Amino acid sequence: MKKPNMMLLVFSSMSFVLAMTAFVFSGILDKVAVSLGISVAESGLLNTMYSYGAAFGVPITLILFRKVERSRMLKLMLFATILTTFALIYAQNFVQLLIVRLLMGISANSYGVLAISTVLALSPKDRQGRSLAFYIMGSSLALVIGIPLTRVLSAVLDWRSIFWILNGMMMLSLAYFIKFLPKADHEATKLDLKKELQFFKDGKTLLLLAYTLTMFMGYHAFYTYATPYLLLLFPSIEPLMSLILVALGLASFAGNLIGGHVSDAIGYVKSMMLGAVLQTAAMLLILVFQPSKGLSVLFIIVWLMSAWFTGLQLNTGIAQVTDNKSSFMLSINGSLIQLGGAFGASLAAVVINLSGIHSIVFVTLLTSLAIVLIQLVSMKKYP
Repeated sequence: MKKPNMMLLVFSSMSFVLAMTAFVFSGILDKVAVSLGISVAESGLLNTMYSYGAAFGVPITLILFRKVERSRMLKLMLFATILTTFALIYAQNFVQLLIVRLLMGISANSYGVLAISTVLALSPKDRQGRSLAFYIMGSSLALVIGIPLTRVLSAVLDWRSIFWILNGMMMLSLAYFIKFLPKADHEATKLDLKKELQFFKDGKTLLLLAYTLTMFMGYHAFYTYATPYLLLLFPSIEPLMSLILVALGLASFAGNLIGGHVSDAIGYVKSMMLGAVLQTAAMLLILVFQPSKGLSVLFIIVWLMSAWFTGLQLNTGIAQVTDNKSSFMLSINGSLIQLGGAFGASLAAVVINLSGIHSIVFVTLLTSLAIVLIQLVSMKKYP
């Protein structure tokens, strides 16, 4: 794809929609809790079940359907996500909602892995970073405008109506893919389990996966609690919190966009090192200037931008070390993102209980230092 064409635009739009299906409850947990007659803590399980589906269900799904051609599998997973969204809308009780969210986590993230693989396959190697950045742009836009917009719409629409809108967009995209998405080379895309397992013997791939798990542990340890962190340290900041959240969303958007161009210019290996160093530097500055309200906000924005700068390098790296022939390894990478997030948020909760919310900076600082070391080892052993 020499320029973002219609196909890539549809993929990016679907990235926005699926990010919304994942994040939408986060913005309206209180309203969902009221509508279901449950506590806010219980409603948070809707996100947890989605994450578990993504972490454990996607690799299993790709193994079970390993003989299905990639573009056909992509359309099947998108169709399954449409069906689970209908099931979510018509679920009669909270238990049914939890089961459906688990299934949605599997189907939506299976589609996501296949979409990344397809976008990279349709792009020349020297433009893969930019193409992937354009695709991921949909997810970052969901954070910038999607979640705040959902909060506004929730004043006039219930959460089921919001999912009706998202499902309509999915159905339009599916119709487009059925008509225009080219078939992939079946022999190149079907999953050979024995061959896939060989990648676990490759040190470079293992270090990439270790980088993913470690980075997202630190990312979610801090980002999950970024809002209460700022509010507890600086109570006077509350009237500006919505603007700060928009700024954080814009930072993720900018980091992703810059990351794509830098990756194409210097390669994903150097980009991963640059991203790790930037995250470490930003965390050190957050720690040093913790008493300052303005500088704390500024360096959190810088840190988030550097994290999103780094994030797309991981999928680009997995695609390139496997010659873009392993949707399974992309799914493992995605599972480690979800598991890293769960571990990081849980670890941060323990740290907060033991020594206060200001201490979560140390968790992310340590993981940032760890990914610098991981990348140093990778660059030295596999130049």
